[in-house]
Amino acid sequence: MRIIHLGKQVWATPILLSTLLLGGCQADPMLQGDRTNPDTAPTSVKQHAKGIVWPAGQALPTFAAPARKLDTIRVQSLSPDEQITFSALQGIVNKAQPRIMLLDSHTDEGELTWAEWAELDLGRTYDEQDRYELVAKYADELTGVVLYDPSTSVHYRNLAGTVAGIEGAIPVTPEVYAGLRNHGIELPVAVDLTRLKFTEPAELYAYLYRQYWPKAEHRVILSARPTDDGDLHHTRDLVAAVGGAVVWLDPREPEEDRVLARFFADMEAGNAVALGWYTTERSGISAASKHGIGTIPSDYFLNATVFAGINQAVRIPPVPPMPELENKAYIAIYISDGDNIQYVQRAMRKIWDQARDVRGKVALNWTIAPGLVDVAPVMMNYYYTQATPADAFVTGPSGMGYLIPYNTLNEEGGVVGPVLRNQQRMNSYAELTERYLQRSGLRVVTIWDQASPMHRAAYARHCPSLYGLTVQNFRDSPDVAPSVENGRLYFEKLQIPYAGTYNHVNESITERLDAWDRRSPLFLAYQMSVWHNMKPDRILELYRELLERYPGEVEFIRADHYFNMYNRANGLPFNLSMLAQTKVTSANGAADAKRVIDGTPRTIWQAEGEADQWLVFDFGQPFEVSRCVVRHAGQAGMDPSLNTRAFRVLLSEDGEHWSVADALSDNEADLSDLKFDPASARYLRLEITDPGADGTARIADVEVFGRQP
Repeated sequence: MRIIHLGKQVWATPILLSTLLLGGCQADPMLQGDRTNPDTAPTSVKQHAKGIVWPAGQALPTFAAPARKLDTIRVQSLSPDEQITFSALQGIVNKAQPRIMLLDSHTDEGELTWAEWAELDLGRTYDEQDRYELVAKYADELTGVVLYDPSTSVHYRNLAGTVAGIEGAIPVTPEVYAGLRNHGIELPVAVDLTRLKFTEPAELYAYLYRQYWPKAEHRVILSARPTDDGDLHHTRDLVAAVGGAVVWLDPREPEEDRVLARFFADMEAGNAVALGWYTTERSGISAASKHGIGTIPSDYFLNATVFAGINQAVRIPPVPPMPELENKAYIAIYISDGDNIQYVQRAMRKIWDQARDVRGKVALNWTIAPGLVDVAPVMMNYYYTQATPADAFVTGPSGMGYLIPYNTLNEEGGVVGPVLRNQQRMNSYAELTERYLQRSGLRVVTIWDQASPMHRAAYARHCPSLYGLTVQNFRDSPDVAPSVENGRLYFEKLQIPYAGTYNHVNESITERLDAWDRRSPLFLAYQMSVWHNMKPDRILELYRELLERYPGEVEFIRADHYFNMYNRANGLPFNLSMLAQTKVTSANGAADAKRVIDGTPRTIWQAEGEADQWLVFDFGQPFEVSRCVVRHAGQAGMDPSLNTRAFRVLLSEDGEHWSVADALSDNEADLSDLKFDPASARYLRLEITDPGADGTARIADVEVFGRQP
C-alpha cells in the first residue's frame, strides 16, 4: 500500500519577521520548503545506501535510507516469544538497509501515522497465517538461530537477544524453531542456550557479562523487561542491529545491582547511552547516572532501525525576537516527559495535534529528547516544522539522556544526595550534551533533580551554547537554589516541579504576584505534568485568568527568551541578536542579511564574489559586548569546505570608527565561538577576509553576547 506524506520539505526559505508574531498557529513557512530559492541551505542530506554509520561521539547509529518498499508485520499476530524473534530479525535485516517495519495497532497516535508523515511506501503485510514467510524471505541473511527456553527463566529472552545480535542469528524457542522447520525454513543452531541452568537474574547476566559482553557493542545497552506482562518487541531491533547487550536487573537487589554496575562501568561516559527502562525509575536512572550514562527512555518505542534512516537533516525552527524588557512578571511553563521517545512517538503526537487551536496563543516550552536527531529525526522534524513562534523546545532531564546528577526525592531505590560524583564522567556527559544541543538547536536544559557546584560548573564549562537550566525542588530543600555560573549561565529553581493540578499552579503564581514589590521584573518557572490535568488548553486557561486578574503585568514566554531576559535584567551577558531592535546590513545590500539573526542555521546569508564581504549589526544602543558566535555553512548541512575560513570582528560606538575585537584564520570548523575583552559598542562588524572554497561568503547564524551597561 502507498502511504501519502503530509508535506515535503526540500529547501529552507527565508522567514519573514512578520510571521514571528505570536497568535498564528501556522507551520513555519521557512520550513515548508521552496525548491526554487538557490540562496538557502538544503534541508536534506545525502543518505548512504547500505549499512550503518556510527562515528565516535554519536550516541546512536545512523541507518541507511529505507528500501523503496518495506515489508510489514503486525505484532498483534505474534506470540510473546515470536516478538523476540521478529524484532531481532528486523534489526539484523535492517542493519544492511531498513526493509522490515513492525506495525502496532495498540498506539495512541495510530498505526500508520508516522509512516504517513515519513512518506514510507509499505508493501506486503504479513500476519498470523503467513508470518514465517517473512523469515523465509530473509533467511539467507541469517547465520542461524539462537535456541533458548524461557520456561527455565524469562531472562533467557534477553540473553538470547544479546547473542543473536552478536552472531547475526535470530532467537527462537524450541516451539518457534519447530514452526520454522515445519514451514521448510532450515536454519542451523548457531548457539544453544537451552543447556544452561541459570535461574536467578544475577547469575544469568553475570554469565552474559563474562561470555558475551566482551564481544558486544559497549556504546549502547538495553534494559528491557522480559516478562509476558508487557510487549517484548520494543527497541530490541536497534540493539540487535548493532550487537548490543539486553539486560533486566533490579538495582534495589544488591547482587543484581553489582552485576548491572559492571556493565555501566565498562561504558564510556560521553560516548554511550542506555535505552529502555528499569524496574523503578529512581533506582535504574541512578544506577546509570553513577557512571555518567544517560538513559533514553524507550521501553515502548517502535521501529528505531527504520526511523533512524529517514530524513536525517534536523530542521531547527527559527526563534522570534524576544519581548522588550519591562517591569512585568515573566513566566516560563515547561511541559514534561519529552525525554521519553516513546512518549514523543505515541502520546506527544496526540497532545500536540489536539492542541492545534491552542498553540500560538500562549508560550509553551516542550521538553524533547536531543537523541531524536539520531534515532528518529523525522519525528523531531514533525514538531519543529509544525511549531508556532510561541512553541519552544528544551531538553528533558538532564541533557543528552535522562540523568540524575543529584537525587532529592526519596523514592524506592533512590539514595538522596549526589549520584554522579566523578568529575571526569560528568564533564564527558556535559560534552555529549553540548554536541546534541548543537545538532538539535536546543538551548535550555531541565535537570532532574538538583545539581551540585561540580555539576553546575561542568555545564557552564562544557555547554557554551546553553542559555540556562532549571533545577527541581522535589523535597523543597533549601539546598536546591538558583545560581549563576561562570558569570553567564543561570540555573533557575522551579517554583513547582511536575505540577499536576490547575489550582496548585494558580495559587503559587498568585501568591508570588501578590508578594511582588514591582520594582523590577519578576521571573518564575514552572513544570507541568503532562500526564495529569495541565495540558495546553488548561495552560491557556490559566494564562487568560492571570491576564484578567493582573492586566498588563503578566507574560508567559519561551524558555530561550526567559533566560536571555533574566540575564539582561540582572546585568549578565545575553544574546543581542534576539533583540527586536537589532538590525543587520550587508555589503551586497541583500535583504537576506536578517537570516543571520533568525535563530536557525537552516537559512543562509551569502555574498557571491563581492569585493567586500561583511555584515554589520546595529543593536540600537550601546552594550558591553564580549562574545560572537558564528555558525557557518556546515551547520546548515552544506559541505564544510564552504565554511568561512577567515574573518574579523570589529566593534564601534558610532558606526564610523572601528576597533578589532578578535580575528580568526584557517578555520575549518562549522562553528566559531570568539570571546574577547568586553568593550562598549552599538555596532559589530563581521568582516570576511577569506570566504571559503568557492569565494562565496556564507553565514548561517550569528549570536552576539553583551550586557546592559
